[in-house]
Amino acid sequence: MFMLPYNSGDHWVLTLVDPEKGTAYFMDPLKRRLPTGDWMSIVDTAMRMYIFEKNKQSRNSVHWKNLAGIPPQPSNKECGYFIMRYMRDIIEDKDMSLFPSKWERRGSSQYTQADIDQVRNEWGKFVVNTYVHES
Repeated sequence: MFMLPYNSGDHWVLTLVDPEKGTAYFMDPLKRRLPTGDWMSIVDTAMRMYIFEKNKQSRNSVHWKNLAGIPPQPSNKECGYFIMRYMRDIIEDKDMSLFPSKWERRGSSQYTQADIDQVRNEWGKFVVNTYVHES
């Protein structure tokens, strides 16, 4: 699977692409509907190119699934941290075969402020360590 964080200019979303299944999973912390336009077109084209390069047979179009069971962000300011938290939780998941069903059914789960602060702190440490070591 490939993780594709994307910012449309004012909001972060996450798309996970499973080229073996021809599926793109969409995760929006504001629980919007599936994207349309440029982002879908870019992902669809990239998936077709990947499948062509691997000489695999696949369906003609990508099957998009909106994973609306994700923990929602409470305001319009934390989307980037929520996307990083989703990515962290997905990477740490020991059983990716159940990935779609886990995230479709998390409707009542929420991240606490401590969950988001953990991501902020990890990101801050990474940035500080990167700039301190490069300086």
